[in-house]
Amino acid sequence: MAILPEQMFILLIFIFIIGTVFGSFLNVVILRAFSGESIVLPPSKCPKCGNKLKWYHNIPILSYLFLRGKCGFCKEKISIQYPIVEFITGVLFALIFLKYGIRIETLFGFIIASLLMVISVTDIKERVVFDAHTYTFIGVGLVYALYLTVMQIVSVNQSSTNFQFTVEWILNNPLTLSILGGVVGAIIMEIAARSGYLLAGKRAFGEGDTYIAAGLGTIFGLKNILFILILSVIIQLIFTVPMFIINLIKSKNWKTLISLSLFTLFAVLFYIMQYSTLVYNDVLRFLAITLLVVSGIAACIFILKGIRNEQHVTYLPFGPAMALAGLIVLLIV
Repeated sequence: MAILPEQMFILLIFIFIIGTVFGSFLNVVILRAFSGESIVLPPSKCPKCGNKLKWYHNIPILSYLFLRGKCGFCKEKISIQYPIVEFITGVLFALIFLKYGIRIETLFGFIIASLLMVISVTDIKERVVFDAHTYTFIGVGLVYALYLTVMQIVSVNQSSTNFQFTVEWILNNPLTLSILGGVVGAIIMEIAARSGYLLAGKRAFGEGDTYIAAGLGTIFGLKNILFILILSVIIQLIFTVPMFIINLIKSKNWKTLISLSLFTLFAVLFYIMQYSTLVYNDVLRFLAITLLVVSGIAACIFILKGIRNEQHVTYLPFGPAMALAGLIVLLIV
């Protein structure tokens, strides 16, 4: 039975509300991961004064607005994290339902999005990724792959042909691809992380990022993990480069800023030369490539020296970038 547009709209509003409720619970999971308290008991309380919250203090988004961002008891400010997490979770739930509909995949999508939300927020807040969250993430991926594998067998048995355990099927079924995806994701991330010892004398990424990559591999399989990691790097660069430039200006590191600017300028000019018929000469082309390579090497040297000498490097955690890439694949691919 087809769902009418107005019925779908009402259904999406309902799913959004359910998502905000789950988002409120995710805030509890995030907060108590740091405090070490159970996510069940004690009941919700103000983190500042410790007073037990009333039921009307826990209405997602609305309570924050009605209380004007302050505790109903001690009047201390409530973190903007609470309504943001609730709203984003509601939107994600609605988008996941819009794509998958009333299917078991939707339930897995809700769980995956929730775990990615928790992992991202803890990483952003304190640069911490908790093992309990990443292990659960990996476990959900394996369970989802097992479900798909079982359904694949059932589907074949329900058809006119009988299911056969061939070598090709064993190597390409969802569970095998999930396990391989998790292993490959972890290996790639660990190699990238340990390469930081060669370039800057320390890990490029935290150990938690390796577990996140493993979880993404188990969920999206061997065929998608490489794409997700590449997309994660692109997302990270979009947010990191502006911050990096601002820090160079604040620290008055003009050598690195100038070398990076020259490399960018030469790269743009080289791109223009490649697709322009106005100026084209082999000698000029050789000089352009030489300038591009030299300026790129110089920029890398200055950047690496800065990383080695800087004691308090401001950086963005990589976990949220991987989480966002995973959500994009979940909703689009």
